[in-house]
Amino acid sequence: MRKLLISAALSTLLAACGDREPEVPAVDIEAGRAIVQANCTGCHSLEGAGKTAEIPNLAAQPADYLVEAMHAYRKGDRHHAALQDLITEFSESEIRNIAGYFAGLPPVPPQAELPAGEVAYQEGREFAAACIDCHGERGMSTTPGVPSLAGQQPAYLIVATQEYADGSRGHAGKEAMLRELDQVDIEKMAMYFSAQAPSLREPPPFGDPVAGEALTAICGSCHGARGISHDPLVPNLAGQEPTYLVNAITAYRDRERSHEDMVADKSDREIEDIAAFYSVQAAGSLTDTGEELETIVAKCNRCHGRAPGESTLVLPTLNGQKRDYLLRVMKEYRDDERGSSMMHKMSSGYSDELLEQLADWYATHPQ
Repeated sequence: MRKLLISAALSTLLAACGDREPEVPAVDIEAGRAIVQANCTGCHSLEGAGKTAEIPNLAAQPADYLVEAMHAYRKGDRHHAALQDLITEFSESEIRNIAGYFAGLPPVPPQAELPAGEVAYQEGREFAAACIDCHGERGMSTTPGVPSLAGQQPAYLIVATQEYADGSRGHAGKEAMLRELDQVDIEKMAMYFSAQAPSLREPPPFGDPVAGEALTAICGSCHGARGISHDPLVPNLAGQEPTYLVNAITAYRDRERSHEDMVADKSDREIEDIAAFYSVQAAGSLTDTGEELETIVAKCNRCHGRAPGESTLVLPTLNGQKRDYLLRVMKEYRDDERGSSMMHKMSSGYSDELLEQLADWYATHPQ
């Protein structure tokens, strides 16, 4: 009987030991520092900063995220031949020591505010500044008869601007204003305006938007449903300044503008109804979802802005990270070249200009 009791006690003890998870070795910060100094300082400083614009800062990143990232390189889930070869040689304890060392460093100071002109988007904004007196802030016109440029097709804007610049559109004031811009300048300005989301307009004091919808059936074959074009050379009409639309449509009807027989049979009242309909349609920027930058940052921060322990997700900190690194990685997620279906879905509609704004925002905000 005694032997049975001893045997049962031993079995219980062994079973209890078997249920325990293996202990994770304590992190050795000094050992991690030695590994970093010997193997990582070609690209990352001992202070955890990336040595070039496209090499990320690792200082103060969550340790679990750094461990997971190194595992991904070792398994080939992240593609970087040099890192894969390097990390393959490290043991699990060495990986945790490296992560612990970087995680314990103070954050790298964020980049100073990026100088205007460093990014194509910002350069476009500089060139666009000359247009806002007429076309409104961000290209959203509030002056009757002056078209909005916000959210417009960039290729259409480029062609139209070139025609004003060379005088073929017959506007002396614009010709003089645009004469100093070269082709690249015009393209940057067009991309800036196309990335702006038009504000939703109130109904104009003329026309009936409800009646106008049916009258746009033929227009939609070129200008798209509700005036959002899918042809880069056909302008968007959604959210456009209504008096400008009336003037333009009337000019086409009366053959003062050349375009086959567009709206040849429409009365003045019908033209006002068409203009009223298009003017009140919601339109985002051409190349993104139309969300404001602050809204997108808030969305990103639901996951990336949480303090350690607040989420079961293992995610990097974005604040204070290298701008060019962030931009490259976000483009890879958007273009489905980096393995995260969630990130791809979230960013698939974002333009290069919007990603540049996001990268600028995070690079200039401290951890």
